[in-house]
Amino acid sequence: MVIAGSLVFHPAVSFAGDGPFTVYVRGNLTTSSLLYTHPDSPDPITRGESVEFAGFFGTGAELRYRLPESNVAIGLSADYIRARSLGKIQAFPGTVIPVEDGYTVVPVEVTGYFIIPFSSETFGVYMGGGGGIYFGQRTHRLGTTDAALVKSAPGAGIHVLGGITYRFYGAFEAAFEMKFRDVQFKNTNAFTESRIRYESVFVNVDQQPFTSRTQTDGIVFQIGIGFSF
Repeated sequence: MVIAGSLVFHPAVSFAGDGPFTVYVRGNLTTSSLLYTHPDSPDPITRGESVEFAGFFGTGAELRYRLPESNVAIGLSADYIRARSLGKIQAFPGTVIPVEDGYTVVPVEVTGYFIIPFSSETFGVYMGGGGGIYFGQRTHRLGTTDAALVKSAPGAGIHVLGGITYRFYGAFEAAFEMKFRDVQFKNTNAFTESRIRYESVFVNVDQQPFTSRTQTDGIVFQIGIGFSF
């Protein structure tokens, strides 16, 4: 216990122009995600039907506070992530209607960080973990008509991460991070009309609400710039 305490409360490295707060702006890449189109179906095969998304981008920001005279920090972050998948259906001979599936999600997360004690004045190494709430909305479009959002239930999840920082000028640093995140949320959508038009073609659609569940369990790669004050 004495050794663990000395690691956590060992005086943190002091940088020129440093302060207890750091603001980060960043971009991120998520490797994979699935949108289950019939998550409540009693049939296991239908329940497993999904739309897959791969390699999509997002942006985010974080405010991080490092406890005085320690290697421990706490961060509050929010991201904006958008995923899209394009397809098509054959409505009539010679008529193809585009179909778009996707979602937007705003993860709001709290993270605890431990800064590895061997970090120097230029390079820092850290690891961390925490939890968050995920506010998401599905997009389903047939031709040029969107299925309206009927109900949305935010989800909750956990994450773990590791990263490095490089102090390149005064209070400015670059941060490179890899995060494992489990994002899940549910939406219910419905078409508001029984017939939709695409160009000169009319298509009959079911107006019954349909529920979907989105799960993002891929790796998130992040790169950003931080300013300490």
